[in-house]
Amino acid sequence: MNDQKKADDWHVYTAPDRSFSVELPCEPVQRNVSEPSTPVYQYSCGSADDAGFRFFSVSVLNMTDAENAKMRDEATFESSVKDSFSPNRKLSKLITLKIENGTGREVVVTNTRDEMDNLRGRVIIFGSRRYEVGFGATDLKALESPMAERFLASFKPLK
Repeated sequence: MNDQKKADDWHVYTAPDRSFSVELPCEPVQRNVSEPSTPVYQYSCGSADDAGFRFFSVSVLNMTDAENAKMRDEATFESSVKDSFSPNRKLSKLITLKIENGTGREVVVTNTRDEMDNLRGRVIIFGSRRYEVGFGATDLKALESPMAERFLASFKPLK
């Protein structure tokens, strides 16, 4: 099945708390991936075909006022993006995104220990939330595919 066929099966998903919307070719599962006192919710699902496996995820962190104030400094925010990856993850692209009423970075990351673990993502600060939007793929070329572009471009923080 090609990317165009998969694209036809896409739908808009809106988080239960109405914090974001995004287009996906699969139905995401919501999980709390942190301590209950500072919840980080992750919404994720996967898609596979003869071109490989693709993973779609959105993580949402509600920041404190102090964290939010720190992230408004562009240098601090960019440093936090760079520092969020484990040592075996190589950051090969980091570009600034224009986000109305927010700030963002797009990244491409490869895993030096696992050539099948590649990520193209966006980190966005909007309101009091930090969003980490990721498209993972077993094939590096898939990171620049229409599927990756559609997923990342469709993400919209709502509040």
